[in-house]
Amino acid sequence: MTKKKSRKQNNRLLQRRKDKAKVVNENNKEPHCLVLTRGSVSTDLQRLSHDFQWMMEPNVPAKLKGTRKNVIKDFVAVSAQLNLTHLVAFTQTSLGMYLKLCRIPRGPTVTFKIMNYVRAKDVLSSLKKQFTHGDRFLFSPCIMTNIQPNEGELHLQVTGRMFLDMFPNIAPDTASPDKIRRCCLFHYDEEKDQFDLRHYAIRTVPVEVSKSVKKLMGRKVPNLSKFKDVSEFMTKAGMLSDSEVEDDPNARVTVPDKKSKVSLKSSVRLSELGPRMTLQIYKVESGLLEGQVLYHSHVIKTAEEKLELEENLRRKKKLKEKRKKQQEQNVEEKKKKKEDHKKKCLAGMGITKNEVDEENGHSKADDADADDEDEDDDADYFRKEVGEEPDPDYFTKKRKHSGKSDVPRKKIKNFKEIKKSQKERKRKQNSE
Repeated sequence: MTKKKSRKQNNRLLQRRKDKAKVVNENNKEPHCLVLTRGSVSTDLQRLSHDFQWMMEPNVPAKLKGTRKNVIKDFVAVSAQLNLTHLVAFTQTSLGMYLKLCRIPRGPTVTFKIMNYVRAKDVLSSLKKQFTHGDRFLFSPCIMTNIQPNEGELHLQVTGRMFLDMFPNIAPDTASPDKIRRCCLFHYDEEKDQFDLRHYAIRTVPVEVSKSVKKLMGRKVPNLSKFKDVSEFMTKAGMLSDSEVEDDPNARVTVPDKKSKVSLKSSVRLSELGPRMTLQIYKVESGLLEGQVLYHSHVIKTAEEKLELEENLRRKKKLKEKRKKQQEQNVEEKKKKKEDHKKKCLAGMGITKNEVDEENGHSKADDADADDEDEDDDADYFRKEVGEEPDPDYFTKKRKHSGKSDVPRKKIKNFKEIKKSQKERKRKQNSE
């Protein structure tokens, strides 16, 4: 029995590991986003960035945090290993708060001005029922938007494409309803020229079913101690009244139930999780936080001015390339000068480079031989003066001790003390 149980347990562990590996492989294919704060930022904006990071889970490196010493190039260098595709940076100035959405590694970059915001904590506190179970954040949210990436002006097309690329693609044929637990809403208001960002939890509720049946179908079993039979619980007048809002027939779907495995008609309902933000496009750049300005909300330039800016950018790039080449040439010239100077010095001393290398190679061995010779000389001197062979502990190599704490060395006695000790030994032997 024990062998059978152990085999079953091993099979279960293997199956769990395979399931986890599948989830990891699927998440690696999906887009990943890095959320940061740059510069001096208030505590409110910092908490808002944490709410945005919570919204984009699980495809967010939560342990990766930026410091003041870090530069954007550092995060771009690590992006390939962490499968990062987008970067979201929250910044703040004296004029307001900004959100920068970047595509890694080459751009483009869209800068939004945060007009209004409400934190997730405040949104959840206003609700009676909060649907913030951990299972909902195991899968990335889907996107709902009224923006089309192929319609409208250029800056709207770029922002629409950026929003769509931040979230995974959902195919209606292959997607399973268990993985669609949350959604993000990006609504564009043409009159105000602003974007509304909302975050919802998706849940399905069976339709045309009484409240008593819904409670039995839920996760928790209701308390039936007050009733003699289940029929009383089902036919009680108070339980039959439904005070819920009537659902739109277009929002009804057929979803298979996990317990009964029977397809039931159910309505799709949304409960807000937060945060809320109203954004306005401030600037669109072609590169990663730099490059040609494709759109600016306050500055409008003519075609001639745009051409001048493009020419200036080309000149700057050429200057950078020339400076890099000059630096590399200067480094090589310095190395050559050092080598020539060494050769001249050795030629003046009448020594070749090979001789110097040989001397450096054999210097350590010569030092070791010199130490051995010194020890032999001390032992010979002792034999001549005393007339006897020294003890093995008197003349030994000094051992090197690693670490801070060194072992105290033994002090060598004077010759007079050694003679006295030997005479005492002889007297003891004679007396015995």
